[in-house]
Amino acid sequence: MKKRITIKDVAREAGVSVATVSYVMNNRTDIQISEKTRKKVLQISNLLGYSPNQAAQALVTSQKRMLAVYMPESPSILKKADQMYVLDFLSSFLQSKNYGVIYLSASHKDCYNQADAIVCYDMSSDYFHQIGDRNFVPLLALDSLIADNQLFFQINTDYQKLSKQAAEHFGADYTLLLLDTPNLEKKALLEELFPSVSYISEPGELTGYTSQNLLVVQHVLNESLKSLMEPGALLYYAPVMTMEKAEALFSCMEYAMDRTPAHSHDVQI
Repeated sequence: MKKRITIKDVAREAGVSVATVSYVMNNRTDIQISEKTRKKVLQISNLLGYSPNQAAQALVTSQKRMLAVYMPESPSILKKADQMYVLDFLSSFLQSKNYGVIYLSASHKDCYNQADAIVCYDMSSDYFHQIGDRNFVPLLALDSLIADNQLFFQINTDYQKLSKQAAEHFGADYTLLLLDTPNLEKKALLEELFPSVSYISEPGELTGYTSQNLLVVQHVLNESLKSLMEPGALLYYAPVMTMEKAEALFSCMEYAMDRTPAHSHDVQI
């Protein structure tokens, strides 16, 4: 039997007083509470599954069997193709779990409450937290490194393991070729782990790399490069979207929706 979450649990995790939690949960406007504190209390309350009354608890635990997916806007044709591939992959996978998928572009600024959870794909840490500030359903980061992995789940490729695999395949003579990303934390990590990293946005840029040994992780780049590689140049494809990662995402989503404590919120596949 799951432990009943109390107002004291929320106050302890949020680092505020019990009174502050009470004021926030009851929408008290006569008490001065910063917006940052209010949002943190609401996020912690949602994470733990706390609600001050049974009626509200029923709202928290009701399920719509829908997942919303945020993706960053981009003028790049290749980036849009990658996003549609990922969206189709997730849609097919979640359909097998009896879930539907709703696509939300980054231009959607308002609170979205028509889904059980929200996934941000390849999103900047700043924008991820902006979405978290506007929404109080479970929020997960997919292929995005975020600053706060204590409150939010993040599911990423194990790039350290991938760098070892690439070294075994190529030695040191290769380039990790990627579609450009707004996630600066991921860029910094890749620069540390791989001998050479390059980003592209448009198809015409591909010809500048076809004579090199290339490691690619995105489906659209692999498909585009297969027929372009020059003799002697090697292409190694290690897809970032796999069934294993989709299963990990779904497990994290269930943990977040059920408010079940997890050993780690930082999942690497």
